[in-house]
Amino acid sequence: MKTLAIETSCDDTSLAIVNYKNWFFDIEKILLHSQIAEHTKFWWVIPELASRLHESKVIELLDNIWIENIKKVDFISYTCCPGLPWSLLVWRTLANTLSLFLNKKLTPVHHINWHILSILCDENIKNIQFPLIALTVSWWHNNIYIIENIEEKNYINELDSYIEQLQNNYNLDQDDIITKIWNLKITKIWFTLDDAAGEVFDKVSRMLGWPYPGWKRIWDKAKLWKKMDFDFPRIWLKKKEFNFSFSWLKASANYKIQEIKKQFWNKLDEQTICSIAYEFEQAVVETLWKKLLKSAKHFWIENIALVGWVSANEELKTFITNHKEKFWIKHFYTPKKNLYSTDNAAMIWVAGIIENLYTNTK
Repeated sequence: MKTLAIETSCDDTSLAIVNYKNWFFDIEKILLHSQIAEHTKFWWVIPELASRLHESKVIELLDNIWIENIKKVDFISYTCCPGLPWSLLVWRTLANTLSLFLNKKLTPVHHINWHILSILCDENIKNIQFPLIALTVSWWHNNIYIIENIEEKNYINELDSYIEQLQNNYNLDQDDIITKIWNLKITKIWFTLDDAAGEVFDKVSRMLGWPYPGWKRIWDKAKLWKKMDFDFPRIWLKKKEFNFSFSWLKASANYKIQEIKKQFWNKLDEQTICSIAYEFEQAVVETLWKKLLKSAKHFWIENIALVGWVSANEELKTFITNHKEKFWIKHFYTPKKNLYSTDNAAMIWVAGIIENLYTNTK
């Protein structure tokens, strides 16, 4: 089975052609164009600009994929939601046009679902142990999901009562919580109440005077840190609360930066910047890890996964790897390449193929 995948949910334009055979997902060709250079001057992603830049790349990327390769695919997958509406519309139009022109089936894919399934890129699905609990960490979202293999019938008994509690507390429909793809049941159990981790990384970097996107600068500066006599709070919420909240951490970082600036004539030296970056990164890493661990222990799940572009953070991955055995975690999954942590077509094809497998086996 082969698919053409299209991803344009935000500021990255990506196309991929992928093969699926004998439970293995293999990339044949992937193209990616980043719009970061164009958005940096505005210190944010400008939706109208993003959609126009996507549109300007349509012909170029298609030329590089080759129409003969596209004719050989079995169906076309594309991001349908969530994302910037006009950016999604550009490539939805392309997907529909190619579908009509080549007589290929269309498969819309949910953005968060393919983040979750990114652990299958260049992987045999038989190597993944279920049930597993996955933390998605990206610019807009911090969610925790339980993924069960329906065929294994190894269900989590306490999950039904927790879903009912979520529906009552947050006025959610069951469709907002549970997704079934092929033989996988994906259940959202916790989410961010305000700013997500990726968003806070960029906002704190702006406080330090760096252009968008600033998250990688924080990661790099944190490696050069020297210990100072301050740290940032870890926001745990209520004792039995598993949701995330990073707005107070963002505010605390702002207060500390302004306080230090007042002491040193509105300037921050390199050592102080590195220390702020390190302490902030540690606060995020520890909060994410402990929330993930707490939820795994609550449901007695021994397999965990970290996905989304913050999953490319080496400090976070190393922290979890070094601590997982201490807390009886058997398997820890992350995307095999940092490329698969970002918004790109690599995950669209995985989710698209799996959804088609589900359709064909119902």
